[in-house]
Amino acid sequence: MGLLSHGCRSSLGRWASMSRQNRIDEYIQQVCRHIRNKNVHASISLELECHLADKMEDYESQGYDEENAIKQAIADMGDPEQVGKQLHHAHKPRMEWSIIAIVAVLIGFGLLVMYSLSGTQSANHLSGWSFFENKVIGTLLGLSLFIAVLFGDYRKLKPYSKHLYLGALLITFLALFQGGTVNGSASYLDLGILRFDVMGITTLLTIIALAGMFSEWNWESRGTYVKAFAAFFAPFLMILSAPDMQSAFLLFAGFFVLMMTSSAKKKVTFTLFGLITGSIACLAFLFIRPYQTGRIAAFLDPYADPNGAGYMIVQSLKLVQSAGLWGNGFGARVDSLPTVESEFIFTYIVYSFGIVTGSVILLLGIALLIRLLKAVKGVRDSYGFMLMAGLMTLFFIPYFWNILMVVGLMPITSVNLPFISHGNVQFVLQMLLMGLVLNIYRNKDIQPWTDKSILTKNR
Repeated sequence: MGLLSHGCRSSLGRWASMSRQNRIDEYIQQVCRHIRNKNVHASISLELECHLADKMEDYESQGYDEENAIKQAIADMGDPEQVGKQLHHAHKPRMEWSIIAIVAVLIGFGLLVMYSLSGTQSANHLSGWSFFENKVIGTLLGLSLFIAVLFGDYRKLKPYSKHLYLGALLITFLALFQGGTVNGSASYLDLGILRFDVMGITTLLTIIALAGMFSEWNWESRGTYVKAFAAFFAPFLMILSAPDMQSAFLLFAGFFVLMMTSSAKKKVTFTLFGLITGSIACLAFLFIRPYQTGRIAAFLDPYADPNGAGYMIVQSLKLVQSAGLWGNGFGARVDSLPTVESEFIFTYIVYSFGIVTGSVILLLGIALLIRLLKAVKGVRDSYGFMLMAGLMTLFFIPYFWNILMVVGLMPITSVNLPFISHGNVQFVLQMLLMGLVLNIYRNKDIQPWTDKSILTKNR
């Protein structure tokens, strides 16, 4: 190592009068004083102590007495202030501003679209609030939750994974047997002033819970795969019986991603999913409703029944085709298509603001996906990696499904466009999801420290 500073050399004289452990402890404390993130102090202290012990052992094997071995080992480690500052830089939280910027643009555009809709729809909202006013309230609630989650520590969720899983099963059970039915689906709990889409909450909680459970399980045992199969099918069957095909599909996709990013053997995983897919195909004959089979038929050939099962997709295609590059203008009215504020919001965007604006929304989604895929590669914690991958699945499948279904490339289902569609409960869940994703990225460098490169650079 290079020459020590005068301050460091003078401090070594003071360390000479201390016991071996006291000298090590003081050096480590001086290093940690310059590391603001206290979450990494314990792991860094342990690593530094191991380094010092190894060095002292090496010097003692070369014939140094204990006193000189300690002095030389500490000298080799470097000035504690310099080492501490470098470790602080390596372990400070990272903020991904490009992701936040894209999310902010989508939220802002969602408010603009709701403002456009508020002046054109004859029946805005049951409570009397306009779409825009309702969206503002949801945005404020969502942002508050987003900030709270963003600056927390996602790893604190892990010990409660089983509790989250059981909680998800409980609220799903309550919705099935005590909740209300909307459009033939028993997926809502009505608390008077607020109605919850329970199946959406169940899917999110289950993916968060399974990520924590999978990261702890021993995948060398065959019994673990049986547990994984059972852990998936319990909430899946309950969601399917609601029936809520969208949430069931999202849970299936999220479960597959978690299995692929876990330590499970890929060959066994693919075999397991073959069995699951076959089982789901059989269950589909039991749970699928006539209107759902009609939607599949309409997707395959919407013009076979343009005034019946294919009506919505035919009308959506007509509106998109009539939009032109720049649309029909702010506040354009759409009377031929229901639920333009939710499922068919992308149709309204293209019709009012044009194909160019619709293309920008699609490209923003692609850019956000690419940026998050790059971010997830930098997550070293297995739990964080799995959780981030599972949450991204829950966000991007609805995002691209909503866009593709209104132009006839995916079957029509009750899926909203994240951050833009009307619906405060779903918006708050999306903000919670994105807050967790960014929290994982923000803390990706705050892991148990094993990288020796920083100390090596100081030699």
